Amino acid sequence: MTTDVDTSDIEKTESILDRLLTLRTRRPVGVIFFYWVVLVVCVGFASYPTLQRLMQEAADGAITSYIFVLPFLAAVAAQGIARRRAGELPIHDRQTDIIVGGLALLVAVAIKALWVPRYVEQYQLSHLDVLAGLVFFLGASILLFGLRPVGRFWSVWLLLLALSPLGYRMVAIAAGGSRFAYGAVLVLLAGMAGAIAVGRTRRRALAGFVCSVSIGFVILATMLAMFPNLHIAWLQLIPTAGAAALVGIGFYLVARRGESMRPLSRPVAPVTAKRSISSVVTVVVASVILFVIPIPEQTVIASTPGPPGSSGSPLIVPDGWTQTGTEYFGWVRSYFGQKSSLNRQIMRAVEGNPSWDLQARPRTVVVDVLTTANRASLSVYPESTLYRLSNTRTSPALPVKLGHDIVGSLYTSVSDGLLLTWTKLVFTWVRGDFTQRITVISVDNHEPDADFPQPMPSMASNLGTSLAIFLRGNTIATDSDPDYKDLGLLTSFGTELVRAQWSEK
Repeated sequence: MTTDVDTSDIEKTESILDRLLTLRTRRPVGVIFFYWVVLVVCVGFASYPTLQRLMQEAADGAITSYIFVLPFLAAVAAQGIARRRAGELPIHDRQTDIIVGGLALLVAVAIKALWVPRYVEQYQLSHLDVLAGLVFFLGASILLFGLRPVGRFWSVWLLLLALSPLGYRMVAIAAGGSRFAYGAVLVLLAGMAGAIAVGRTRRRALAGFVCSVSIGFVILATMLAMFPNLHIAWLQLIPTAGAAALVGIGFYLVARRGESMRPLSRPVAPVTAKRSISSVVTVVVASVILFVIPIPEQTVIASTPGPPGSSGSPLIVPDGWTQTGTEYFGWVRSYFGQKSSLNRQIMRAVEGNPSWDLQARPRTVVVDVLTTANRASLSVYPESTLYRLSNTRTSPALPVKLGHDIVGSLYTSVSDGLLLTWTKLVFTWVRGDFTQRITVISVDNHEPDADFPQPMPSMASNLGTSLAIFLRGNTIATDSDPDYKDLGLLTSFGTELVRAQWSEK
């Protein structure tokens, strides 16, 4: 009796799904709506941890809020293609759909499960989980709607891939890294969306691009002039979405002059892909797998109160040390905001110490002070990204207490090419509206002309290191057997440096 009941329940479930999916020949709008509900719910569920993290970062002032305008731009571009869509021939290979879509889902899972953990320090910089969500969206669309219909929107997929979080930062930094630059890059993206939406001909596509970009720049410049301190998220969203929407509506009204303004002026074509219950189940299961795969924990920037005084003043040299030189690096404004600065102070011990050097030679250290009003940028660009240290191996970090509730992090970087080991002590404090990250560096070459790593834009070299890690794993960039030879030197100097900032002079 139990077996009969179970069999009956299964048959009823299959019958319900069968009815929903076979409605495609009679009610195409209902079937398309059903598929879209499944797709949107699954994509939202699979990407929920990532979306939640992006919202937290945006609230802290990060530029990743632009991610939320991309679906709107994609919709603007896609509706233009859909309205131009001619009758689709019922030529379909469902096996190809399943193979291609299934592979895309596997790639999405692999990116989040295998690739993201390899780049924990660069997580907020690259946000590879966003790429995983996009690949999942592509694979799920192919499984539900078919490869041919999805392929018709290839320009929209390229639009979404055009600016990954890392790519967006690189383009904006190359344009100067200002608030206007971050908004301008998205205005250009809105121009691409407008061109795709109205591009029945090349002339119309060019007109759509020019109009979208012009309107977007006008809105962006006006907002910056009227509200110079407006949150970066509004500078990203309003000019971009406003330009794309205005141009799309304007071209639509012009094209429909004297005709019906109904958005759906012709019958909706049925989905050509054959129904497949297994495809729906596969998409749901893959979304659950992506949801349960964890993402790296959010980086916490210390908010310990710093010493009194102006953040623009150089650090006070501790007793027993003398300052031998200073340097200033202006390129950091493109990365950390226009109010940021990076200053280097070179300090040398007055007397030698046998514990630090067998010949009791006076040691030299450099102190790099990064000052920024945008705390979120410190999470995006870890301390290591300030230097071009490709082909180096980094040790695990040790906590070092420096007094006044300041806790530093000490680690070594070994350069196999230069046969040098640098030891770094990094700590952070807050001074008024600014956050300062101090990096104290020593080198195991105790000669006066020893090479210290120079702060410089390191995006290109870091990409090379990232590629090597992707191909060979984290072991090539990890020093599993470190020798913290300058632990005593940097602990003593760091403690004296912190104490000096609170001393009365």
